[in-house]
Amino acid sequence: MPRRKSLYEEQELNMTPLIDCVFLLLIFFMVTTVFKQPYSLQVLLPEAQQAQIVEEKKLVATITEDGRMEINRQLVTLDNLEQVLLREKEGTRSLTLVVRTDQETPHKYLLDLFEVAKRVGIEKIPLATEELRKE
Repeated sequence: MPRRKSLYEEQELNMTPLIDCVFLLLIFFMVTTVFKQPYSLQVLLPEAQQAQIVEEKKLVATITEDGRMEINRQLVTLDNLEQVLLREKEGTRSLTLVVRTDQETPHKYLLDLFEVAKRVGIEKIPLATEELRKE
């Protein structure tokens, strides 16, 4: 007489579909994730008590204290600033240029940027600041 299998022995969990689902989720999240690139020029922003939060997809200019400049994370010089700013303005369809400057940046560099920005049709130029820390 053949031995009958118990109920416990007959139950078996097949892990193959679970592993497939995990891999599909992993691939989905890897493909759909957008990585934000850090700014290449590091500046120490000044602090402000009142600030306005600006949404993403704006033009962002960064100026260091020694005059190096970038527009939307692309290094530029004063010679090609107008062409790059015009191209980025058309790409983002934005009339606002957020300016990030170091605390020690001379006004000369800001004025050069403002002049070129007005020439290409930028309407608003807010300055980026850090929120004032309350200690």
